[in-house]
Amino acid sequence: MAEPLRLDAQGWRRDGRLWQPALPFYAVIGDPVTHSLSPRLHTAALSERGLAHEYLALTIPSAQLAELKARAGELAGFNVTAPHKEAVAALCDGRTDQARDLGAVNTVRVDNGRWLGHNTDSGGLLAVLSQIWTAGPPPADAVVLGTGGSARAAVDALRRWGVIAVEVRYRSTAGRDRFADWLAGLGLTEEVTLAPLVADSDLPPEEPCVWICCLAGGVPALPYLPPAAGEAPALLVDLRYGSQRPAEEAPLGFRFCDGLPLLLMQGGLSFAWWFGPPAPWAAMHAALMSR
Repeated sequence: MAEPLRLDAQGWRRDGRLWQPALPFYAVIGDPVTHSLSPRLHTAALSERGLAHEYLALTIPSAQLAELKARAGELAGFNVTAPHKEAVAALCDGRTDQARDLGAVNTVRVDNGRWLGHNTDSGGLLAVLSQIWTAGPPPADAVVLGTGGSARAAVDALRRWGVIAVEVRYRSTAGRDRFADWLAGLGLTEEVTLAPLVADSDLPPEEPCVWICCLAGGVPALPYLPPAAGEAPALLVDLRYGSQRPAEEAPLGFRFCDGLPLLLMQGGLSFAWWFGPPAPWAAMHAALMSR
């Protein structure tokens, strides 16, 4: 992958040199962002549609988000990855109902310098869960590891899928408090519970269950998971992929899915929101599999 685009006091820097885009471009922003396969995915989609825009990876520290917005005329739209989903939501001039409910944005459309925010993580994860769960109806219980923007999308997707009880496990009291405030705002304090993220030595319940890992890149998940599945079906979905996901096996007996199927689904939904449906799914899937 090419060196990510950067922004400094002089403007855009591409491969270390000042750069002026010929057309408004699209990007994925984050810190870090070198791991992202979104440029591969969206470059294939743009080519399939015959669109001349570029889609680039853009490294942006949190302190530069306001500066990025000031240059919004040069951006046509962008995806958002960790750790900026909540901060970008607060900077948006308008948000879809989905993004407003989640308080997290992973897709922005720029309209006359205004940031319009959307969230395709929840819909993408809902599609993935519906496809890979083959053990009958959705399970009654689920566990989410982490409390960031992707964890909010996970809770939303699980509830829309039909899960009744969700437990969210937090790493810090600050993360717990932010998540609790979000749950209270939506009236979900009864259906979604919070618990500290500690070592898990118990087997899963004897009923079907799903674990969704929303931890930051590089943070091991295995210490916080049961050592093995019980008698009932158990699924682990780790939303990370590539270098962001630690080299660890899923617990014995768990069915496992990494974040690539979600990347494809949320990326296709983002593309359709920018350019209109249908998304060029076949070209995007082929690009993802050819890495």
